[in-house]
Amino acid sequence: MNTTETTNNVQSAIEPNVEFNLNSHSKLLRGDAPPSFETEGHSANQPHEVGVLVQDPKLLEAVGPQFIREGLISARNKTKAVLEIILAELKEGMTEGEARELALSIFADHGVTKHWHRPYIRFGKGTTLTFNDPMQIDSKLQMNDPLYLDLGPVWNDPDYALQYEGDYGDTFVLGENKEASLCAQAARTLFQEAQYKWKKESATGIQIYNFLKQRAQELNYNLVKNVDGHRIGDFPHHKYSKEHLANLEFTPSGVLWILELQINDPQNRFGAFFEDLL
Repeated sequence: MNTTETTNNVQSAIEPNVEFNLNSHSKLLRGDAPPSFETEGHSANQPHEVGVLVQDPKLLEAVGPQFIREGLISARNKTKAVLEIILAELKEGMTEGEARELALSIFADHGVTKHWHRPYIRFGKGTTLTFNDPMQIDSKLQMNDPLYLDLGPVWNDPDYALQYEGDYGDTFVLGENKEASLCAQAARTLFQEAQYKWKKESATGIQIYNFLKQRAQELNYNLVKNVDGHRIGDFPHHKYSKEHLANLEFTPSGVLWILELQINDPQNRFGAFFEDLL
């Protein structure tokens, strides 16, 4: 995936040919209903199914009767496109709290008022933290800082009266930071390699994450525990499965799972996060 620069010198790996044309960001009109959130964090905070000794793919990969695969792909693509808009407006001196409010405002401008998890936007050393850690709302973005975005909007499909979950995350650098940029690219490469292994070898979830751990070590990074993938689907996916991708004993189906990973520098100075549809 090629790296391009946004207008404020943030390094971006967003694919340029997004099939959705979104309006440019305008100020959110105050007085609108505040966004709602399904959870404060990811499904990693939720309990697994209890007493299931043999995993049943039909149960763990269930979807609603009106579910349309293309609806979920559309939600993913629109989330990626909005991420680029948010990224272009992140400025030096902005706090993580301000960045979250900015993200919510931009999503609201594009019709999103519900999120299955709040936006996580972390700066600098905060990129070593996960969605299980509290936001550092006063942490400020400095020039040459790494930063990552982890977004979880819920997109409406009025034609079928459905709601689809978007879930996408990536890591960038404001300015220039060779080590942090290499770490961000390593996270993308690991995702691509794991996805290739899944496609070519029909790897199970367990095999995918064992592979990621080994490959991260070979690249001189530490794979962060408990960032281990989850279901995705028509909102809310929790009603179908709270299982983690890393726990699957079978080969997961495409589109229905989020492959996510986070790696940290061996000295824990910075990290990189990436997630997308498997």
